[in-house]
Amino acid sequence: MRNPSDWIDRWADEAPEQIALWLGDGSVTYGQLRDLIHSRARSASSEFDDGEVVPTLVRLDLASIVEVFAISSLGAVPLPSTTTPFPRPGAAHAPGAVVAVATSGSSGAKRVVPLTMANLASAVAASRLRLGTGADDGWLLTLPIDHIAGLSVLFRTFESGGAAIVSAFGSDTAGIIERTRPSVASLVPTMVYRLLETDPASLAGIGTVLVGGGPLRSSIADRAAMVGVDLVATYGSTETSSQVATMARGERMRGPGYVGLPLDGFTVGIEPGAADDERTGTILIDGPAVFGGYLGEPAREGPHRSGDIGFLDDDGALTVLGRVDDLIVSGGENVSLVGVADALSAFSGVSEVATVALDDEEWGSIIGAVVVTDRSIASLRDEARDRLDTSMVPRRWIVADHIPQLENGKHDRAAIDAMFTR
Repeated sequence: MRNPSDWIDRWADEAPEQIALWLGDGSVTYGQLRDLIHSRARSASSEFDDGEVVPTLVRLDLASIVEVFAISSLGAVPLPSTTTPFPRPGAAHAPGAVVAVATSGSSGAKRVVPLTMANLASAVAASRLRLGTGADDGWLLTLPIDHIAGLSVLFRTFESGGAAIVSAFGSDTAGIIERTRPSVASLVPTMVYRLLETDPASLAGIGTVLVGGGPLRSSIADRAAMVGVDLVATYGSTETSSQVATMARGERMRGPGYVGLPLDGFTVGIEPGAADDERTGTILIDGPAVFGGYLGEPAREGPHRSGDIGFLDDDGALTVLGRVDDLIVSGGENVSLVGVADALSAFSGVSEVATVALDDEEWGSIIGAVVVTDRSIASLRDEARDRLDTSMVPRRWIVADHIPQLENGKHDRAAIDAMFTR
């Protein structure tokens, strides 16, 4: 396979009437999708150079999917984006790549990750082996396709001959689920929470719910289990072509941040130094699905340093504690912001929690908590003092009606930090 459109061509030859996409206004077969991509490629055949990085404005719709795959089929490198100006340097080329994806930008400047067909093929094969998906599966796609999480749903679907159910997350998502009965869905924790609040029966109708893009809180996992929802926590990144470690179907979480064994083909290690605990440190990742280096920067040497911290169990399963700066030292004690948020989310009346590290002259760092609840700050503080270790009790609190989010459903870290400086 030379590029992702070859997967579509294969199924268009073998099963042209098989559904490739379910959309709000109907469905598209593999034969129809191939024709649309080939038609667009013919009309654009002289527009792009081989290996040219092509910024591409996208939405979660058929035209955008066709555009991305058509550009790639011509030997150029689509860089999907939902905004302008586009997140890349001036005119650039990425020889050998078939798609380029900007990092999520939840904190820090965006960088562009070129991915090759070998990267994508390895990632797709590893995902299928862990999840057991195939041509009979319908995969709910609610995530934007300018992020690897959304794109990877298309790649996995088209490689296997299954169908992607394309629908932006919103008030009609429960209805879409009930009408199409997806066997797999990729969601972020906030989406899971909202469906549990509004229509848990629809969520329970999905065979497997893959949850990534942020820590899966124990309170959400417990609520989901009570209504028969099979949540599968996963961890990955743009630089690794999506999934790195994923729980097996039916596996139970062993604690906050637990994401299971690494997928086939991935080597995961820990670089000590992020905490006093020798087994905890920066997560290092290598394997054929891992990118070769950022656009316009030197090639990667050695394993990819993820910027996340975690540890491996004795059996090799991974627990992710958050970003490197999510493990803080407060008054000489190591504290995980993910662990604090998980603990606070179990308090009665608490809907959602975000925790941040704030500079403090006396303590070095202190914890700030944004909590969606109708309770008072005083009652939250009192309960935290009763139930948590002293080092885990937030010193600054904000009660809000929502927590700022990026388009992909992740918490907007910059906006949350700004809430404490107003």
